[in-house]
Amino acid sequence: MKKEYSAVITELKRRGYRLTPQRALIVEEILRNVERHASLRELHRAIRSRLPGVSLSTVHQTLKLLEDVGVIKLFEVDGKLHIDKPPVHGNVICRDTGSIIDVDGDLVEAIRKLESKGIKVINVIIEAECGRSQLPAPR
Repeated sequence: MKKEYSAVITELKRRGYRLTPQRALIVEEILRNVERHASLRELHRAIRSRLPGVSLSTVHQTLKLLEDVGVIKLFEVDGKLHIDKPPVHGNVICRDTGSIIDVDGDLVEAIRKLESKGIKVINVIIEAECGRSQLPAPR
């Protein structure tokens, strides 16, 4: 994560964004939680525990900034904004357990085929019931 954090910070500076200590901490927390598809509110709570005065709006603006730079992508499930890693891939949303699981393989190939035909795939969300599956429980 350290290497990825340094690369993101370097890219933000290269693009002319100010790097305040507050922004650096928010970026660090986002990168730490991207694998688990944390929601905006979860991120805000985690960041607020380290920076008590940070607003939800500030965290949201930083998410949008990182999405614009291509570091993360955002998707919404049931009105909750979640973070994910690019490139576009499938996410299985387990309605019964709350898990969000990345799907690769054939689905990624299908996305590539669509994009080769000029179709820009933004998100692939698969809703499922996962309770009896061998998938890991949510973190």
